[in-house]
Amino acid sequence: MTIEEIRKQLDQGLATSKEIVLRYLERIARYDGNLNSLADLNHEALFIAEALDEERRTKGPRGPLHGVPILIKDNILTRDTMRTTANSHVFRGFYAGEDAHLVTRLRDAGAIILAKANCSEFAYFMAMGTMPSGYGSMHGQVKHPYDDTIDPLGSSTGSAVAVAADLAPASIGTETNGSLMSPAQQNGVVSIKPTVGLVSRRGIIPISLSQDTAGPMTKTVKDAALLLQGIVGADPEDIATARVPDWSVDYLAACDADVAGMRVGLLNFTNHENTDEEKAILDEASRALKKAGVKSVSIDHLYDLPNNLLTLIHDFKRNMNAFLAHTVNAPVKTLKGIIDENNINARRNLKYGQKHLLQAEATDERLTDETYLNQRFKEIAAVNAFLTLFETHGVDAIVTPKVNGYAAVGGLPSLIVPAKKMTDKNPKGLLFIGKAFAEKTLFALARRYERETNHRSSPDLP
Repeated sequence: MTIEEIRKQLDQGLATSKEIVLRYLERIARYDGNLNSLADLNHEALFIAEALDEERRTKGPRGPLHGVPILIKDNILTRDTMRTTANSHVFRGFYAGEDAHLVTRLRDAGAIILAKANCSEFAYFMAMGTMPSGYGSMHGQVKHPYDDTIDPLGSSTGSAVAVAADLAPASIGTETNGSLMSPAQQNGVVSIKPTVGLVSRRGIIPISLSQDTAGPMTKTVKDAALLLQGIVGADPEDIATARVPDWSVDYLAACDADVAGMRVGLLNFTNHENTDEEKAILDEASRALKKAGVKSVSIDHLYDLPNNLLTLIHDFKRNMNAFLAHTVNAPVKTLKGIIDENNINARRNLKYGQKHLLQAEATDERLTDETYLNQRFKEIAAVNAFLTLFETHGVDAIVTPKVNGYAAVGGLPSLIVPAKKMTDKNPKGLLFIGKAFAEKTLFALARRYERETNHRSSPDLP
């Protein structure tokens, strides 16, 4: 089911929130043993659902998320009976002392936090290249729902897999560079990575505060809009939210906005040419959008984004140490503490090593290292050159079938929609990239593309 379908059932009295939660718990019991997409279940979910059913009956719904079950990635703090582990055995006994800001927003909207979704350990910032996507020393390996021989990708792996398998209507994942877009593409779901600052970063185990953000993972573009609306909001404890120019944007209404007269750029990286399949995807997108009056133009660009890992390694130490120092009940207080705990329990914790943790620990926490600063300047220059494409070609959005780092490194919004049926071992999505805080434009275009193509399909679960 989608959020919209659940809303209809609840509004028309065809089902209660308790009945819907029971349905998902039954599916989790039946299917997640094979998928391993979920970490801790919220064993109070039925009580919460009953309370929200009573509130609906006596006072009416709080809004569109009232009584709707939602999953939260296991690197986002929740102050309840669920742990926040980031799929790390070091965090096996960590119960957060506060909700992340976005979780507070969801609870206030009446959403039910049904479970934590598994993720790649520390959001896949532990041993990339040796550690598989979706793996962690705490909960093990997440499996692809359509074909367990396909890499489910990460780090928001469980968030994508669980939605694809309909273990919940929607989930919240996080991204630093590709951790929403990649698993969404690989598992055939919709996701939006919002502009950094639109969703508070407070209460998310960090990698880099210049790039980290949370975002929805859903079955439809409209559901992504509904869920994004539920988690955006100013936070006096997160300075990035002060950048937002307008909190009144209605993302759901944007999905049905008129797109006639808009222009999109069909992107081709000249040093990573689109394949024949990717060209066909762009051609189909151009035809689909043309029906709504959208003009498409071809854009060639040299992919010149430097290796983002070099800056993330420096950011990680500073941000992780600050997070641990200020977090009540944190199992350790420094990055070095994580490394030491892993070494003590190396047989379990270090199956694939911890090379990125070690690299980060060796950096200068002051972030004044010349290599780091030069790399940051190169990244900023590459993103600025990419942004000039919007003005040079007069486009409202850039679309591409290749997940890439420009939006992530630049803190720009990106939205992905399935671009083909899940019929082989090469899933594809169409990525819509916009300028900062242009989410409503992306929703309008992506929804029109989704309506015309309708590529999402459900897995045949064993």
